[in-house]
Amino acid sequence: MRTTWVDSLAARVCHKLKPEARRSDMFPSWVANDQLTLAAVLTRIAMEETGCRSPQAISEQLQSTGLVFPGVPGSVVAHDLVMPVLRTVRRGGVPWGRWWDVDGLHALLIELWAGRRLTTHSPEKVRGELTAIWCFEDDRLVDTVLDNVEDPFTFLPPDLLQESATGTAKAWAEFLVTRGLMKITLPDAFLSTRPELADRPDLTEVVKRWHHRIILEETAQRFRDLSPDLLTGLRRDLDAWDAQLGELASHLTAHELELIVPTTEDERYGEECLRAGWGLHRAELASDEALLWEPDSVARNSSVPNWMTEEIITCGTRFFHRQAGPHPVWLATLETDAHMAAVRMLMQPPTRYGFELEDYGDGLRLWFQFPALPADPDPPFRAPYTYSLSWVEHAWDLLHLATVGYARLSIVRLVGDGELRAVGSIRLGLPEEVRAQAKEAAIAALRRLVGDETQTIRQRIALEGHDQAAEVAFQTCETAKGEDIHDELALESDAAEYESFITAARHLAWVRARHAAGLLDEKSPSVGDTELKAAAEGRQRTLEILRAATGRGNGKARWSDHSDKPSVGEQTAFVHLINRYGTLQLAVCRSRVGQSHFDLVTCEDFPLGSLAGAVDEWARQAPDHPRRVWHDYLEQLLAECVGPAQAIIESAAPHEVRRLVLSPTAPLELLPLHAAPLDSARTSTLIDAFDQVVYAPTARLVSAIERSQRQAAVVEVLVVAHGGGHLPGLEPIGGPLCEAHVIAGLHHSVEVVMQEEATPARALFMMPMARIVHVAAHGLTHPNRWAAGLALHGGSLGEAVLTSSGILADGVFSSVDLVILNACRTGKHEGTGRTVQTLRSIESAFLARGAKAVISTLWDITDLQGVVFSAVLHAHLGAGADSHSAYANTIRYLREHRWRVPSEAGPVCAAESAIDAMLPDWRHHLDQQAQENRLFWAAFKITGVV
Repeated sequence: MRTTWVDSLAARVCHKLKPEARRSDMFPSWVANDQLTLAAVLTRIAMEETGCRSPQAISEQLQSTGLVFPGVPGSVVAHDLVMPVLRTVRRGGVPWGRWWDVDGLHALLIELWAGRRLTTHSPEKVRGELTAIWCFEDDRLVDTVLDNVEDPFTFLPPDLLQESATGTAKAWAEFLVTRGLMKITLPDAFLSTRPELADRPDLTEVVKRWHHRIILEETAQRFRDLSPDLLTGLRRDLDAWDAQLGELASHLTAHELELIVPTTEDERYGEECLRAGWGLHRAELASDEALLWEPDSVARNSSVPNWMTEEIITCGTRFFHRQAGPHPVWLATLETDAHMAAVRMLMQPPTRYGFELEDYGDGLRLWFQFPALPADPDPPFRAPYTYSLSWVEHAWDLLHLATVGYARLSIVRLVGDGELRAVGSIRLGLPEEVRAQAKEAAIAALRRLVGDETQTIRQRIALEGHDQAAEVAFQTCETAKGEDIHDELALESDAAEYESFITAARHLAWVRARHAAGLLDEKSPSVGDTELKAAAEGRQRTLEILRAATGRGNGKARWSDHSDKPSVGEQTAFVHLINRYGTLQLAVCRSRVGQSHFDLVTCEDFPLGSLAGAVDEWARQAPDHPRRVWHDYLEQLLAECVGPAQAIIESAAPHEVRRLVLSPTAPLELLPLHAAPLDSARTSTLIDAFDQVVYAPTARLVSAIERSQRQAAVVEVLVVAHGGGHLPGLEPIGGPLCEAHVIAGLHHSVEVVMQEEATPARALFMMPMARIVHVAAHGLTHPNRWAAGLALHGGSLGEAVLTSSGILADGVFSSVDLVILNACRTGKHEGTGRTVQTLRSIESAFLARGAKAVISTLWDITDLQGVVFSAVLHAHLGAGADSHSAYANTIRYLREHRWRVPSEAGPVCAAESAIDAMLPDWRHHLDQQAQENRLFWAAFKITGVV
């Protein structure tokens, strides 16, 4: 029976794991021609991945140990053998009852292999093979394996009902059976504690004989006045039987010994739940590069698996858990050098780390503590992994983690402009006490959530949360897109930790501003990487301390207090656009009677993946490209947005939404979505369907700005204008000075700072005094987002540019209701790569420092377009219109070509008269520009609170 079971198990493993397309000459004959050996090799591959070893490293080990011919190229072994095995195991685990126990299956096959090998080879020979081929390093473990034999049942003690050493036990058993004091068959309750014996009748026989032996002894102890001779004979028989059973046990595998040991009800239930969840896998985890390997195998600057990138960029997650087949995967995102130093210590054996369990509400959090740095006064770096035990999936994941006893910690790092770089994966063994507590909590949760209907686990996991999917999607976008803006505005408190955080944030911005100045002057920056990293580290540390002090980041439900709730008024829809695995999703939030309502719309037919490349190609072209290539390309790109625009309308129309707030994502953030057509004829666009269409990074940012304390302005309008020409690369332009004169005539209270007076320092000093700030100058983008900005006056480019980092360092705009950045590309940033969505453009810097709203541009505008837009906008503002009404009226004026029929009264008449005084022939030239680019008006967008 046992031989049949062994052969069946080996055949099953080979059938499931052996790649069909492998080279026939890859294995030596002693491996290829023996199913048990081949099965051990295949499970060896799977076991090595639990230690995070790369396919290349696994291939090299197989060849160095002779399990695969050394002459086969390593790349072939990795591609044709290793990866197919790993792919299969990730998808469904290993092919035996305990699909999650990769290490256990391999250990079992090695023990069976050793027992069979010993029938034809000496113990010394097999010992050498265990160390040289199977890489066993522990002598005690080798000795244990060498105790295995092919047929351990030759040592099976007899059934005491039929035979015993002295005959006493047999006679005592006959006496008990004939008087009905002992049953021959095993009771059902006895077998129920050993459920896996159903497939092993040979082991069931062992348990039955063991049961008879126990009953004989227990019954004898209950009888009084038994003769000394009977007791002595019975003791001899039982001792002889126990010795023989011990001999049998020493020759069984560890797995077989586990099968005959009774299990607790919780253990039985836990394994039943794990079996019921077999086959749960996510498509995004099935690709060959879905998991990181040990750090040594990860190439410098290597990319991060797509699904990890999605979690970090789209969901804003820094620490999370997933289950990839039999592997519990944890992610840790490093943000500072101190974090990286802790990881380096973690990689150096012996590893030193800690775990802490924390109950919170309806869940359990495992805190992983990285090694502490020597002489570091700050608390050690900790990573939280939260399992919400009100969800079947989380409870099941926690049970799986506690059962396998390890987590595969995948580490990535944020570098440069929010880009992700792979560091590698490390296997973390969970302490026994952590495993026990986690398993107890998981089983209790599953009993509460599933009960005895364990067969429904997969179905429940697949269906649960559908009613919350829209809210979860919206919340994750809030986290992902908020970043620096949200941290510095929405975390505001009276705590001393907040002041420390703001001081550190301002210091970091100041250091970045100095560094940006050096980059703009194309000379070695005065700020080195060390100072930059130290400043970034300081901000991160104070942020962690602030979050701890205010209760943030401790796993409480998002939006558990007022500051975290989305502020979406009645008749308003806030729409997050999400790039989810190449598919566009819309997460929509609305409010009804003070309650937030969420919808999630998936635009299946929208080619987001291919659109990214097209947008990138369009963005690299100049608007003045001959043959209208740039303009035609823009119209084609917007034509692709008909589907998403219609989806937005359909989600908003039934609820009488009048105000739309858009939060785009790459690559759509570079397109004028407010100009997206609603039909193929392009007669109407998204901006026509609502009273207001504005942009905002997050709803929480809108809330933070609305709640911020506003200061009274000293002057109504501040105009900062510079026409360039004083530095190489800044061609002289007449538009800014013309705008200054026009605007000055449209308001009663205007302060104008022009030309030599318009330095960045002077501008930042004056801006807090005004309600409306208008900047007309050259706009500059830069690969380093902190160096992007507005070109004003200075002795060098570094001195002249008002950079986004400079604004963050010194800007205070609590009195400013509207900032108009009438320069080229002030609402755009260079690059559409998949990076963390922190502050990306200069408009965001003004919002982060308190400005309520910003009007900016998505591409290059002409002097004339800037002058006309400014004149009409300020004419409406001067007449008392609010920010959005003035913006909307100006866009309508440009879009409908109303300049062709001069106005006779009202704000527009005043604007046209002011332009006429400066540029008499402006209508003719604007007509020409409108013909060249019908969407010239769409360059202007408004962001923030209006």
